[in-house]
This record gives sequence, structure tokens and C-alpha cells, in this order.
Amino acid sequence: MTPPSRRGSGERGSGLIGTSAGFLVFLLLLFAAVQILFNLYANTMVTTAAHEAAMKVAGFDAYPDRCAAVPAAEAAFIESLGQYGREGHATLTWTCNDPQRVIVRITADHPTMLPKAVSGLFGLSHMSKVIEVRTELKR
Repeated sequence: MTPPSRRGSGERGSGLIGTSAGFLVFLLLLFAAVQILFNLYANTMVTTAAHEAAMKVAGFDAYPDRCAAVPAAEAAFIESLGQYGREGHATLTWTCNDPQRVIVRITADHPTMLPKAVSGLFGLSHMSKVIEVRTELKR
């Protein structure tokens, strides 16, 4: 029988490497989950605010000058997003001279907690969407 002090002395501290690697993988998965939840929330908020802005422009009564409602709609869009909107993370591009519809293209770059290579790989930091709202004419 070998004395207890000599048994396993070559493997002393080897569990620390495995534990550290497991902890880093756990943190990466945790950050990825938080980033996915943040992106879902941000996409929903930006889409809702853009839809409301498009509805304001589409509901503007004077058709020949419907594009005149764009600045007020964009101001409401930025205000509804709060600091996220004021920092310029989301932008709108309008097509409002069609008598039947208003089209707005949303482009948003979300802040990320993940490295840019990882968030760009999964498309977590960028959103591009088109919203089309049909107009109604009063009779």
C-alpha cells in the first residue's frame, strides 16, 4: 500500500482546468441567451414603433402632400424608442408618394454583449424589415 501523500500527486489541480473551461462555456451560452432575448425585445419594439409611424403617414388626409407627415412620424418613432431611438440605432427610409400605400424600410443595429464575430455570424446585431401600410381614401 502506498502512503496517502504520494498517491495521485501527478494529477493534483487538473480539475481546475476542466472547471474553468466549463465555466467559460456556461458564460458564453448565458450571454448568447441574454442577447437573443434582447434582440427579440428590440425587434418587437422597433417594428411596433415603425408600424405606428407608417400608420400616421398613411392616415394623413392630404394625399398630394402625404410625405409632409414623415418628419412628425419619425419624431414620434424616435420618441417612442426612448434612448435607443435617440442614439440612432434604428433608421427609417420612406416611400410615401404612392396613392395606394406607404412603405417604410427599417434598419436597426442592436448593441451586443457578444463579440462582433459571434453576433454577426448568427445575425443577432442587425435587423432589416419592410412594412407596407395601405391607405384608405375618405368618400
